[in-house]
Amino acid sequence: MIRLSRRTDYGFLAIQHLCSSPPGAYRSAREIAARYGVPPAVMAKLLQRLARKGLVASHHGIKGGYQIARPPAEITIWEIIEALEDPVRRRACPHDSIARCRRAGWCDRRRPVLAVQRKIAEVLGRTTLRDLAALQGRGE
Repeated sequence: MIRLSRRTDYGFLAIQHLCSSPPGAYRSAREIAARYGVPPAVMAKLLQRLARKGLVASHHGIKGGYQIARPPAEITIWEIIEALEDPVRRRACPHDSIARCRRAGWCDRRRPVLAVQRKIAEVLGRTTLRDLAALQGRGE
């Protein structure tokens, strides 16, 4: 299955924080890190990574920081995952590679699991931050 790192968890917290900020407001990495109990250096690095991928915009200076770069309706969950997970790790079985698997020649799990993972990626590629906010608002 798709495995997400802690960095991606933190990235979603940062994006959520920026989406809930007033339009035009910049938030510092230190502020976001303190709000969610994340080490400031870790938050700064992942915000820089999100900025390089065009998901957040950065502004330097005394009133600088980060803000969401595009409307939430234009940012997909898959984009965020791809920005933070290089490359996205997909596993069809507990073994890291087919070479290590003793059942590789006859395993009937690999193909269906990979098909499910493709479907998950498709859904995440269609699901936007706005969609997630709507689900949150309904308590789903």
